[in-house]
Amino acid sequence: MENKNRFYLFKSGRLVGPLSASKVEELRKSKDLYQYSWMMSEENQSWMPVDEMPSENPFRATLSTLKERTLSGAFLNRAHPVTGIIKGIHSFGLELLTPGSKLISILEHSIHLLNLIDETNLKSSNAEVVFQGQEKTESGILLRFTWRESPTPL
Repeated sequence: MENKNRFYLFKSGRLVGPLSASKVEELRKSKDLYQYSWMMSEENQSWMPVDEMPSENPFRATLSTLKERTLSGAFLNRAHPVTGIIKGIHSFGLELLTPGSKLISILEHSIHLLNLIDETNLKSSNAEVVFQGQEKTESGILLRFTWRESPTPL
């Protein structure tokens, strides 16, 4: 089967996929691809901007400046994408609010590669995080992580 590499599209907590490379090319030709901000291939598992971005990365984020931005997060859990909005970010970790009301089956203390997506400035970064727990809230499921490896600068 030729569908070795599949793609996901993302914008403001909305995830679409998996999509084949031919479907992504079809969306690009029709310009429908540009309604999304980010694209990730299953092969490299790193979010890239859909539209061309400047080659330079002129800023470095601190925890205080990250709190002023709209941040999303995404990671793969047992080959299933999990996405949400970052509700709290601290020196020791972060909280990710996912839509829905059903608890997610994640091994406690499992390590994940989390893609942090700065929707305010259209940048992304990766961080290794350790799952600590989850709870149901009125807005969705709140996942708590500690940093295993600090995020690369956004």
